[in-house]
Amino acid sequence: MRPGWTSATLGFVRPKPVIPAAATALTGAEAAVPLSDLDRRIVAALQINGRATWQQVANVVGASESAVSRRANRMIKQGVLRVFAAADPLLCGLGYPVLLQIECAVGAAGAVARTLAARPDVRFVALLGGGYDLVVELIVPSRAHLTAVLVEELNTVPGIVRTTTENVVRTFKTSYDWGRTLLGDAAALLDRPPETASPPELDDIDLRLIQLLTADGRSSVTDLAERLAVSESMARRRLEQLTASGCLRFGTLIDSELLGYHWELFVWLGVDLGCLDRIARELATHPEVRYVSATAGYSDLACEVVLRDHEDLYRFNTEVLGSLEGVNRVEIGTELHTVKRAYVNVSTRYGVPEARLL
Repeated sequence: MRPGWTSATLGFVRPKPVIPAAATALTGAEAAVPLSDLDRRIVAALQINGRATWQQVANVVGASESAVSRRANRMIKQGVLRVFAAADPLLCGLGYPVLLQIECAVGAAGAVARTLAARPDVRFVALLGGGYDLVVELIVPSRAHLTAVLVEELNTVPGIVRTTTENVVRTFKTSYDWGRTLLGDAAALLDRPPETASPPELDDIDLRLIQLLTADGRSSVTDLAERLAVSESMARRRLEQLTASGCLRFGTLIDSELLGYHWELFVWLGVDLGCLDRIARELATHPEVRYVSATAGYSDLACEVVLRDHEDLYRFNTEVLGSLEGVNRVEIGTELHTVKRAYVNVSTRYGVPEARLL
């Protein structure tokens, strides 16, 4: 934690959200909105680069700029997709992620998910099929905060039977571009430069900039500068510093089924520790793997995977996981329903507004 900062600075633990759009749910249709092939390609392009210009997207998807702009803005307005910015809590000095696996009493998982999703320090909640009923990601500023959650707070939530905990010690991949295969080789035209800069010392301007981009990841530099009361050159420079260092990443939330991906999985691996780095980096090369982290606790590696169907799941299990030397334990939980992702409540099924975003 940076000197003088609290976890409330970016809304990770706060009585009232500092970043309303990040903690406030979207609205959208109860039923998924069918997407055309062009719509899917536009979404895939925005997954790769959420701040690409409409002309850049048009060049990749093979449509006019006006058609791309019209279709993308319609999907955003309908709540089908959302472009957002996410601060890396480790690089920004705001805390660190902790994964909880939760077993619930029969019939209680939905209520527990609703209760935990309402917490401002919870970034992700999903209902699982498998050995556990829920997986939850907390962002905690300190060991004392984590202790309070585990010892004093979770036991007040009715329906929780058992939990396991693991600290995230290194993140190898967080990606929202798992739909890039829809674009073929053209996807490379939208790839962002590698993150090579050192994390800057964040000040109030940086924090306010992150707040604005969390609310709308496609805010123009002109609008950002006006709202920050700084010059456009300063706003652009600060944005470039945050993204080049990995402190700030852009993502696009979309219901995976709208792009033809019907399986979302959370995978826990026990590995020979001497092989951990190699295994993590190998997993990170696969486009269907959207999250990989090294963990200390329940598992050695935690992954999130997006797949098309049963055959794709079989392929991933046998050809990807089965080929990794040094893996000695695999546990897979099927994500039945995502309740909260990237601080956004994305479902009304368990009492929070529906956004149809997974």
